[in-house]
Amino acid sequence: MRKKSIAIVGAGNAGCVTAMHYRRHGRNDIDKITIYYDPESPMEMVGQGASPLIPKLIFETFQTISWHNQAQFLKARMKCGTLFEGWGKRTKEIIRPMPLDQVSLHYIPKMLSKLILDSGLFEVVEKKIIDPEKEIDSDFIFDCRGRHGRDPNLYEDLITPLNSVFLGGHNEPDITQLYTKVIATQDGWTFVVPTYEEQNYGYLFNKEVTPKEKAKENMVEMFGIEPHTSIDFQSYIAKDFFCGERTFLNGNRLSFLEPLEATATTFYVHVAKCAWDHIVFGLDKKQCNQNVRNEMKKIETFILWHYQFGSKYDTPFWEYARSLPFQPDENFTEIVAASLREDFNEVYPTLPMYAQWGPRSFKGWLDRI
Repeated sequence: MRKKSIAIVGAGNAGCVTAMHYRRHGRNDIDKITIYYDPESPMEMVGQGASPLIPKLIFETFQTISWHNQAQFLKARMKCGTLFEGWGKRTKEIIRPMPLDQVSLHYIPKMLSKLILDSGLFEVVEKKIIDPEKEIDSDFIFDCRGRHGRDPNLYEDLITPLNSVFLGGHNEPDITQLYTKVIATQDGWTFVVPTYEEQNYGYLFNKEVTPKEKAKENMVEMFGIEPHTSIDFQSYIAKDFFCGERTFLNGNRLSFLEPLEATATTFYVHVAKCAWDHIVFGLDKKQCNQNVRNEMKKIETFILWHYQFGSKYDTPFWEYARSLPFQPDENFTEIVAASLREDFNEVYPTLPMYAQWGPRSFKGWLDRI
């Protein structure tokens, strides 16, 4: 079979993850990977808390660069899990650790982008692309240009109680923080992510439930952080992750869901794998698209599940969050039921993964919430 050429439009998180995935796993089937990069295109500004899949992919892509030097270059710190504060009613803290042989990173996305673009592993073309299929001569294209400029008629909403975030931070990172902190607030929740240079805060809320000025006041009062940026967002997914004859959507061009559980980059890899099934194995486009949508539906369900338990706050936001439709599928219900059994340790090896979560993630949450 003739080797294929791949073009990636955009060098943000999704473009970088897609490039690394095809560089790492496509050696026998892909002969050229070109990244089209527009330096004027804005990139999301916050530090990124990833799953273990991402540092593994980075390490395998850049094997000639030591782990220490990779972390230094990315201005990254080790991430050993997620620390939930104030969620549920039973405990003050819930720690969801990663297995000892699997750690992740808190990193700065623009540094990963620089590493990819400067690596020499990919052909890089500095050009603003408007219409990928008309402007690019490659067998297949990944459109990773971000959430702006989308046709709303081609997308549908995902369910989340959040639609706004204030971003802020300071330049004295907590070097002892090995977890992504996910702190419940009266208006929603806040992520706290350390990198080598900064301690990043994201105060997430719903602007229809909490007016922006009130949310800002509450952020300053709770964390002592004056926000520097305000972003309104929607949660959505494209009706079809195929666009035209040769183009796949990925990243925020395809979907966006609130950042709880650090699902974004892992989902980008899943999308790249689904595209691979079509590119290499010829899987039907309709089935590939359904596989992508099924994965996002599982992510949406798992995140909504967190809100069903409430938090230490009895406020309008948490009342609204618990009122959202929550309709878990049979697979989800089966794992929850098994997690409550006394013989869980015996039955869990037979249970499937649910998106990126194993049965022990369900068990750990239920035991403490």
